[in-house]
Amino acid sequence: MPYLISLLAALVISSGRSDAQPARRPSIVDQAQAFGDLNDLVRRYYYEEVDQAALYDGAIEGYLSRLDPHSTYISAEDFREMQERLEGSFEGIGIYFEIIESFLTVLSPIEGSPAAKVGLLPGDRIIKIDGKSSVGIKINEVEGRLKGPKGTTVHVSVQREGVDALLEFDIVRGKIRVPSVRYAFMLNDEVGYVKIDRFSGRTSEELSAALENLGSRGMAKLIFDLRNNGGGYLEQAVAVSDKLLDPGRLVVYTEGRRRGSREDHFSRKKPLVPEAVPVIVLVNSRSASASEIVAGAVQDYDRGLIVGHTTFGKGLVQKQYGLQNGGAVLLTVASYFTPSGRPIQRPYSDDRMAYLEAAHDDYDPNADATLDKPIYYTEILAREVYGSGGITPDIALHPDSLTVFERHIVSESLVLEFATKHGQSITRAHVDFNSFFTGFEPGKRELTKFRKFLENTDPKFGSEQERSLKQSAEFVKRRLRRQIAQIRWGTAAAGRVAVEDDPVVQQSISLFDKALALLDSRAFHDMRRGTSPATGSGTDPAFENVR
Repeated sequence: MPYLISLLAALVISSGRSDAQPARRPSIVDQAQAFGDLNDLVRRYYYEEVDQAALYDGAIEGYLSRLDPHSTYISAEDFREMQERLEGSFEGIGIYFEIIESFLTVLSPIEGSPAAKVGLLPGDRIIKIDGKSSVGIKINEVEGRLKGPKGTTVHVSVQREGVDALLEFDIVRGKIRVPSVRYAFMLNDEVGYVKIDRFSGRTSEELSAALENLGSRGMAKLIFDLRNNGGGYLEQAVAVSDKLLDPGRLVVYTEGRRRGSREDHFSRKKPLVPEAVPVIVLVNSRSASASEIVAGAVQDYDRGLIVGHTTFGKGLVQKQYGLQNGGAVLLTVASYFTPSGRPIQRPYSDDRMAYLEAAHDDYDPNADATLDKPIYYTEILAREVYGSGGITPDIALHPDSLTVFERHIVSESLVLEFATKHGQSITRAHVDFNSFFTGFEPGKRELTKFRKFLENTDPKFGSEQERSLKQSAEFVKRRLRRQIAQIRWGTAAAGRVAVEDDPVVQQSISLFDKALALLDSRAFHDMRRGTSPATGSGTDPAFENVR
């Protein structure tokens, strides 16, 4: 057998005959045999040892790459992590953490977790794990050293600000529930705010508790934040929509390539948010899938204003199929459509990376009126809405883009590192979060201290960065307040500060007059038609005898 040591760009052979037969298209059996032959050749003749299992993983991924961008292979290890994320639980000690200056730093223990019960605090540095140093640990190594089966014990040695000796803790690992409703609180006497991170198996249950609590505190208006929510379970998207829509509404329907494959999903319960409460739903380019189902249903029934940036545009439904190697395939089995019949899926090509990156830039495709996008109409007020490219907001709001300097201090965790070192001393006068939240605003003294910190810590800091610091003073103050809250009182406190300082949230509060006008138009329309809010197109037959 000859050995080839050159690169063959092309080979053209002509027999001179004009009656040559076209090449026979290989059958599926031929292709399967060819793959088996290839595997055998690599195993026997390839010049070095290879991981056969990894090659098969790559082959599966290559096979799926010829389908849509969302049909995905998940290895056995990644499959376990995905299940934990979607179910909202795992087994371990229960901390949010960051690596700061090579130290594993506790941002916050998860409420009710083993870490919280033994007394770990925000800002604690875990120096040793089971007697071995964790200084210099990588993020991807933390899981292997802190996670473990429920009931097993891990010993950690902790360095705490203001305490000379290391603190020693034996932590018995447990089942940790990570809430999908990240925040829920009142922004003022009237406006409630709810942030959902993902649609996990317990999202509907968590949301019900949050809304009932806000209702008991006098909520008269609601901001529903779905920004950066990449989706999750379709059933949970329907259950969440249930809290906002009248019973009997078609929330979403899915349809595959086979006749009769359409499945309709309806709201079934009396909404937890009363019809008179105006709703604003915040979305951005990272709001996808289940988030788009909720936003689409709210928009199609004129129930609330969609505010922010056009969403990702993922209108395909994946079903999970387990494989014998312990992994799984998420295979696209259907498209989904909003109540008005509009598809949400954004057009895609064979270039998966370009498809993913295009959804995360600052360009809003629906802001260009010259684009030929299909138009649909909302179910009650017949407002124009767009299909085939995500959910277009009723009102576009964009967060201010960060400067190069601002991106640098955020990406390098410099503000968080500063807060870890100096947050306690700066806010010593504030003994609890409420005192801090209502009484602390970083000023000239804190900015000067931060500038000195950057001089001693950041090798890139110079005269140009000093000018940038002055220009970004307001941003730095907001970030300092947030990160100090993180280190002193944990993730929930930091979130409360972040939302308070979020310009999109603050601008949204001023839009409730428009949300109220939408509800007034909706009520007037129903009154003129002489129909109850629960009637209309797409009604679930299960409710025909109970209205």
